[in-house]
Amino acid sequence: MPKTIRELADEFDVSKQAIRKKLDANFRANYVQTVTRNGVQTLVITNSGYLLLKQHFIGGNNQKPEGGTFTSNTGNRNQDTIELLNQQLAIKDNQIKEKDEQLKSMQKLLDQSQQLQLMAERKIEESKAIITKQSTINNTECNNNRVNPKLKKTWWHFWQKKMK
Repeated sequence: MPKTIRELADEFDVSKQAIRKKLDANFRANYVQTVTRNGVQTLVITNSGYLLLKQHFIGGNNQKPEGGTFTSNTGNRNQDTIELLNQQLAIKDNQIKEKDEQLKSMQKLLDQSQQLQLMAERKIEESKAIITKQSTINNTECNNNRVNPKLKKTWWHFWQKKMK
C-alpha cells in the first residue's frame, strides 16, 4: 500500500526533510502519486519507491559494531532489490501490452483511412467518367441538331411550294 512522506519518516526514523531530499524529479515522476485522503490531496510513494527509500535509509546504515565484526543485511537487501526489480518488470510488461494495443488500434485506423481514401478516389473517377460521357452525348446531340435541320427538309416541302 502506498505510504505518505510522514509515514516513511516515522518508519525509517528520519525527518520528513530527509525523505523530501531523496524525492528528485525523476523519482517523483516514477514513484510518487497524488491521492485524495480525507478530502485533502496527499503525496504518496508507491511500493517500488518505498523499497528504494527503504534500501537507502535502512540498508545504507551498516555500521561496524564495537566487537570488530562487520555485519550487514545484504541478504535482506538483495531480496528487496529482487522484489523491486520484479515489480518494475511487471509494470514495464503492462506498459508494453498497452503500447501493443495502441499500435493495433492505430493500424486499424490507418487501414480504415486508406480504404476511405480509395473509395473517395473511385467516386471522383466515376464522376469524371460520367461527366465525360455526358459531354460526349451533348456534343453528338449538338452535332445531330446541326445536321438534322438539313435532313428534316422533306419532299413535300417542295411540292407545297409549287401548289401555292
